[in-house]
Amino acid sequence: MNPEKCDVILAGVGGQGILLSSDILGRACICENRPVKGAEVHGMAQRGGSVEAHIRIGCLYGPKIPAGKADILIAMEPLEGARFSFYLKENGFAVINTARIPLLGRIYKTEEMLGIIKKKTPNIICGDFTVEAVRAGSAKVLNILMLGAAFKQLPLRKESLAAAIRENVKEAFVEMNLAAFDKGLTMNA
Repeated sequence: MNPEKCDVILAGVGGQGILLSSDILGRACICENRPVKGAEVHGMAQRGGSVEAHIRIGCLYGPKIPAGKADILIAMEPLEGARFSFYLKENGFAVINTARIPLLGRIYKTEEMLGIIKKKTPNIICGDFTVEAVRAGSAKVLNILMLGAAFKQLPLRKESLAAAIRENVKEAFVEMNLAAFDKGLTMNA
């Protein structure tokens, strides 16, 4: 992976913290004086709809990642991981939450969704990150926990990400989010 450039797709459903994660990655880049571009797509997010964010670290071009070019896919829901896996480059890196969001009309087998992603890359960390987030303090830290799990693939310093978490998370929840990030670091050992 290029230590200067990294394209990241964040995917999930409304309420999972996709946009906050996007803001944190962008702010960490700014802390390091790195060029960064970002784009977000969130249609019916408040009703459990798909949400995607594109973060292009070190990119001087447009904010949307072309299909087949993303270095990292972080998917907070398995169906959304499969849905957005077409962005992932061959042999890219994926962090996939296997916990499903029980919404009407989403009947699928998690194993089938993981199979779709595995066709793109064998480099996957997957597991029930929601359970781990609850153990870290709250299901609401899922996004930060998964950023921690992807950290080794990101061309950013831990200090920059920690500073971005402090800046973007409400003060009362900063320590819980920092602890979730540290827990995520251990999930990619």
